[in-house]
Amino acid sequence: MKRIDKVMALLSNYSKKQPVTASELAEQLNITRANVSSDLNQLVKLGKAKKSGTKPVYFFSTASKELQPNNILDDFIQKSPSLFHCGEQAKASVLYPPNGMHILLTGETGVGKSMFAELIYTYAATQNKVKADSNFTTFNCADYANNPQLLVGSIFGVLKGAYTGADIDRVGLLEKADNGILFLDEIHRLPPEGQEMLFTFIDRGIYRRLGETNSERQAKVLLVCATTEDTNSTLLQTFIRRIPMRIEIPSLVERGLEERLNLIATFFQTEAKKLSTPIEVSTNTIRALLGYHCPNNVGQLKADIQLLCAKAYSQFIARQEETIKISSYELPHYIREGLYNNEDRKKIWMLLPNMNARFFSFNEKETTLLLPKETKGNDIYQIIEQKISDMERIGLDTSQTSEIIDNTITNYYRSYNSDTTIELNNLEQIVGSEIIATANKVCEKASRLLNFYLSDNVRYGLSLHLYNTIQRVKRGQTIINPRITEIKQKHPRLFEAAQHCLSVIEADFSIQLPEDEAGFLALFFTSDDSITKKTAQVEVIVVAHGEATATSMANVVNKLLGEQIAVGFDMSLEEKPIIVLNKIQDYLSSKEQLKDVLLLVDMGSLINFSDELKQKLNIQIRWIELVSTLHVLEASRKAALGYGLNEVYESTRNIRGLSTYQKTSEPEQKELKLYILTLCTTGEGSAQLIKKMLSSRLNLRGGSCEIVSLQITDEKLLEETIKNLKDSGKIICTIGTFQLTFPAPHFSITDALDETKTTSIQSLIDYEIAFEGMRTNIATMLEYKDGESLITGIREWVETLALEINPEISYEIKVGLACHVVCMIDRLKQGKNVSSFPQTPLFQEKFNTEIAIVRQNSQFLETYYAITIPKDEVFYITAFFMNESFL
Repeated sequence: MKRIDKVMALLSNYSKKQPVTASELAEQLNITRANVSSDLNQLVKLGKAKKSGTKPVYFFSTASKELQPNNILDDFIQKSPSLFHCGEQAKASVLYPPNGMHILLTGETGVGKSMFAELIYTYAATQNKVKADSNFTTFNCADYANNPQLLVGSIFGVLKGAYTGADIDRVGLLEKADNGILFLDEIHRLPPEGQEMLFTFIDRGIYRRLGETNSERQAKVLLVCATTEDTNSTLLQTFIRRIPMRIEIPSLVERGLEERLNLIATFFQTEAKKLSTPIEVSTNTIRALLGYHCPNNVGQLKADIQLLCAKAYSQFIARQEETIKISSYELPHYIREGLYNNEDRKKIWMLLPNMNARFFSFNEKETTLLLPKETKGNDIYQIIEQKISDMERIGLDTSQTSEIIDNTITNYYRSYNSDTTIELNNLEQIVGSEIIATANKVCEKASRLLNFYLSDNVRYGLSLHLYNTIQRVKRGQTIINPRITEIKQKHPRLFEAAQHCLSVIEADFSIQLPEDEAGFLALFFTSDDSITKKTAQVEVIVVAHGEATATSMANVVNKLLGEQIAVGFDMSLEEKPIIVLNKIQDYLSSKEQLKDVLLLVDMGSLINFSDELKQKLNIQIRWIELVSTLHVLEASRKAALGYGLNEVYESTRNIRGLSTYQKTSEPEQKELKLYILTLCTTGEGSAQLIKKMLSSRLNLRGGSCEIVSLQITDEKLLEETIKNLKDSGKIICTIGTFQLTFPAPHFSITDALDETKTTSIQSLIDYEIAFEGMRTNIATMLEYKDGESLITGIREWVETLALEINPEISYEIKVGLACHVVCMIDRLKQGKNVSSFPQTPLFQEKFNTEIAIVRQNSQFLETYYAITIPKDEVFYITAFFMNESFL
């Protein structure tokens, strides 16, 4: 294959929505960027590719790939997400070479096993795994359970004279289903001898008719068996072992209310199609169907809805009405009881939209019952890709995109907070137990490396993300993170932890993942760290001439940020300014709490609004004229992050040179402030006693460390106080009976009373003070341009590695090691040599495992700081961790 063909083949994976740069293609193909760029430009000339943007230039293929229509299983699962894993198992069984894998369906009566088996047949036909003219042959073993001979003979066939009354040869179901699928319902009713005959067919593909001894018959049949019983007690173990693919169909209760609502709508639409007449169903009828006890699952729900429609249809005919109407007054008593379902009442009333509508309408194509949307934007890849595409479309520069993407991820997780418990209960049905197990491993490893807890909503989101990741890799799609460099620089510690987590995923699913995926995982870890949202202190108001100029800019920005921050007021050329001014004043006055205002206007004549509003509302207002969407975005972004009016104003003024404002002085260095929290129910009592005792025992370093007593019963006050303490310093530990859920060591009251344990608390203080000394003193002595950032990053690296090699290492050694690594990097960046390790052979033999761990983790430093760490330095670092003498 020619080089240009290779470039074209890879480029076909990229579209206008997801383009690629020449450098990225060059890296993937291991070809020089110049050659790839030349080929790409040639493809553009040939009309096979297009390009967009400048610095960098993005390319994408013009050849649209033929879209494969959704198969029937995928369509079904879209409406029944709890059966997602069942569908994936079914597809795997049908496609398994050479002839598929036999299937055993389990589940309660009425869950839909027969329907699911028919879906499997239809899917197999569309995938050409069974002949198009083959039949879906079904047989219920319970029909002849009292006559074993007739039951076995129905499946395998009967030879004339095999038993009394067998006066002719009879073809069996296996022969009829040749090259197709045979569905055996209630398989547990098949007697042991029949099961033995069946697993002989499974093993060898041959069978004999009942009474046949001298000849063997062959058939190519995929068996789908179903049972409501415990397979371990009703089927032979030898038979069970021959059907490795077991698919359990969940009950109606396990499938959740949203799916039940989908089923209700589907069944009503089916009946409307049969009757060729619209059906109107009252809101309370829908609520009753959602809440009533339905022991026989989907089958009963479907039958009950058919019965309701039949009764309503008879009245429709008798009264000659225009539509079929069903109200709660005509419901049977056992269904009407669903209206009084106390357990799910709140969920049912929250679930039903269009609460003011008395009746919902159904016909064969549509319904006014607004069904729930698909699971909340599960594919983070698509969410981020779309967000980046939107930002690039309006010309947002790369320095601003990271915060918006991080905010997008945070909002994504926040959307799960209200119903985490419900979703976690259904999660296994959606993604499968293997994905959940791996997600838990990843979260546990990340929590250990990062020393903070990852909540259930992160575990949920990560499980969905991992499913999409695995599917993406299996489909051969590339994983590209356009902000990978930015993520590495902004979140080095999180990115390093994510890289460690990649190995867990790769091992569990036998796949290879690029470092781009570590960038996505790192963004997951940031979300929980920033789940507490800052309150906006500034109102961003846009005023512009035109029918929808201001509102359009505000809508674009709000959609991009995922929050309602900017408010637009459109103003026609004929409209008097006083009218718009009054509208703005009314809007601000309606707010429960007045905020400062940044006024963004398109003409200088509107700047007088600020003085008027300032006088009437007694608030602080600043204004900027000649604004664009970028200015609205910057102002809203800063406001959403909780910045004050002056910070938002200055940041917005600097967009595209609107202002020549430059900072003239560096911000003042804040003195490090440390806090120890003592916790009790009142904030007094034991907390005060512990505070007094610790004050006498600890060296608080001249007030650098402060002991603060807090009560835990006032949750709002507790959160506010902790937030203020974090803003002004660092909480190094907590002491008390109750432990808070944030990353800081915790000591019990017993520990605090034990004088020997006080040493551990003192070490925490001394550790922070020591690093503060490094930051303020050593940073200025380094040649490295950002010494403080280097020291902070190396501290995190040392702490993470210590957890893996020697968690008991003292703070003095951590400080000494961090100082050593910082100076090593500074020297290597200058091209200077480092010292040689004095006793390499003996040391390497003694600490071979630890050296390997240090070497692996040192690769991160080499990549991030663009250096090569000599082998001797790896030995030095290992010696620090193992507290081993260098001599």
